[in-house]
Amino acid sequence: DRVAGLLEARRALVANVSHELRTPVATVRAALESSDEHWDETSPEQLRANLDVMRGEVIRLQGLIDDLFTLSRADAGGLTLTVQPTDIGAVVRRMVDALAPLAWRSGRIEVVAEVTAGLPAAQADEGRLEQVLANLLRNAIRHTPPGGIIVARASATTTGVRIDVCDTGEGIAPADLSRIWERFYQGANGSRDSGAGLGLALVKDLTEAMGGSVGVESELGRGSCFSVTLVVQT
Repeated sequence: DRVAGLLEARRALVANVSHELRTPVATVRAALESSDEHWDETSPEQLRANLDVMRGEVIRLQGLIDDLFTLSRADAGGLTLTVQPTDIGAVVRRMVDALAPLAWRSGRIEVVAEVTAGLPAAQADEGRLEQVLANLLRNAIRHTPPGGIIVARASATTTGVRIDVCDTGEGIAPADLSRIWERFYQGANGSRDSGAGLGLALVKDLTEAMGGSVGVESELGRGSCFSVTLVVQT
């Protein structure tokens, strides 16, 4: 029974990965073929739009591959981290600055940073923390309708530093909350825009590898708030 379960899980994994890899590849191919076949009659504006589509899909594809690679290394015990005192507020501001323009262009979504002054340095691998924040912010952008707001907040707790990424999006059904950290889980309303279901699994694995913890609060129709808490060395 255990072997059968593992084989079924492996088949599901391969099917999910194949589907998620196929979609952006197909989109890029279609845009390339359209541009090639109608090159002479396509306006520069349309060519630029096709390039934007291809760029976005390649970025999506690269993110999926990077997430899969990181999770595979974690499973094999080969994930390397350099955990040291880190300025969490600086990382939050940097990631918001990087993703806020994309959120505004794609859906008129405002992304802002709120960092409490005088935060202590927390134990983290700066590069991996950037991955965590990138996944949380992209997830929030994907599930927030145009005109919404996303706030990335860093504040002190009694034992560490907490990062909250809160949005005014669609929210998560109560039945899904306990499973959102599972790999490839997309919930009852999962769709192409829901992503591969890897981002939150990666957030959890990386955060716990740095000695921290994750949490979530959400209400359907009112938005979600994901939290990452990192410890401060005493």
